[in-house]
Amino acid sequence: MHGRCALPLPWAHTSALRPCWQASSSLWDMSTSKKREAEAPAAGKAAGKKPALETDREADLGAGTLDIGLLLSGDQGDLLPEAGLLDELNVSQVLDVGDEECTGNGEGDLDGLDGLDGLDGREAPVDDVEEVEVGELPDGLEEAKVTDPEEVDLSAHELTLPQARRVAQALAQNGSLTTVKFADHSLPVGALKEEEELEWDSEEYNDVDAIIIAELLKSNTSVERLDLARNHIGDDGAIAIAEVLRTNTILEYVNLESNTLGDRAGIAFRNALQGNTTLQYLNLMDNSVPAVTKADIKDIWGSMRESQQVGLHL
Repeated sequence: MHGRCALPLPWAHTSALRPCWQASSSLWDMSTSKKREAEAPAAGKAAGKKPALETDREADLGAGTLDIGLLLSGDQGDLLPEAGLLDELNVSQVLDVGDEECTGNGEGDLDGLDGLDGLDGREAPVDDVEEVEVGELPDGLEEAKVTDPEEVDLSAHELTLPQARRVAQALAQNGSLTTVKFADHSLPVGALKEEEELEWDSEEYNDVDAIIIAELLKSNTSVERLDLARNHIGDDGAIAIAEVLRTNTILEYVNLESNTLGDRAGIAFRNALQGNTTLQYLNLMDNSVPAVTKADIKDIWGSMRESQQVGLHL
């Protein structure tokens, strides 16, 4: 598959377009052939010899390389095609090159290369919030049965993720809530009101549990430490927890080590961290977050904490 790279005049930022010229060495060959012929010594022509300059340039072209930065440095500026030849060849024509070789934006400027300092050539992170679907309460579950009792019994309902988000919103309105009961386990959410540290390591909690925990943490002012390592939390549950970090100014410690997080969760944490300076410990080890997303998280973590990587575990 090929992309399109424009080579506009004047000759600005040409060193960044070097791969495009390397892929198009024949253009240089056409633009300079007339000038080389005109400058060739008469004796050399009679003897059937080529000037040294022409021989050297042909060797470069045969290798498929052309150092435009060197040609424009001043020492060899006279080797550029004359204006008449440029008009004849229409250098601003569009050339086909491989997508991976063309770094321009196709409009003659190189704005696409701006803003990459400190990212090692990676695109600057975009602070985008993933839209999630919020459903309705399950059939047969009245809202009063969620917003009023101390123990909310959901054992008869197998919640989908959209339903879990709606149930979580209702639970957050329940001022007397202590326990959420599921078919195979219970979630002691009353601890959110009483404890500073929630040690819920290896409880086999899943995305539904994490969504409920996250919703209740949005208005929480006591929990500083949340440990959910070695559970069964995936992207959707982790995204809910990451969103808490956008507004929560109490939480200092989040551990999601050894769950089933992927790229979506990694991006959510990357984006949430851009405005958070409260969190001092984040552990996403032993998940499936891609290396490029981990690198973005590391950059943002350091930029928000005076380049200190202490407390970040990826």
